[in-house]
Amino acid sequence: MTHTLSAETARRLKRLIIENSPLIEEYTRQVCPTCIDICCKQRHGLFTETDRAYLAALNEEIPPHDKTLPLDGPCQFLGPSGCAKPRWQRAWKCTWYFCDPLIRVMEERPGRSTRQFTRAMEEMIRLYDQLKG
Repeated sequence: MTHTLSAETARRLKRLIIENSPLIEEYTRQVCPTCIDICCKQRHGLFTETDRAYLAALNEEIPPHDKTLPLDGPCQFLGPSGCAKPRWQRAWKCTWYFCDPLIRVMEERPGRSTRQFTRAMEEMIRLYDQLKG
């Protein structure tokens, strides 16, 4: 894939993530503050090669991870109000992990809204897959 093509793909992916982030944040505001099994662990915030390709195509720096933190401990980016990173800058695995309680909240949403989000997610996955080497 050429750099221009990957940059365009990355920009489209970023735009979709930003557009859909408020909906996900609505769900996480309902579920995450009362969670006793925090899934925001250091290991989930590690960037894959595709995450790196995505950020590089956007000319964004890859945030360094603190190697002194235990992988099963809280993510270094987890703050009192959730992740300190905007969703579009997070590792894919971290951004799109949906635990069972989160999925249940999502399923309670009206069908039309869920279908729209599902279509957007499918497009995001397609674009992310295009960035793979």
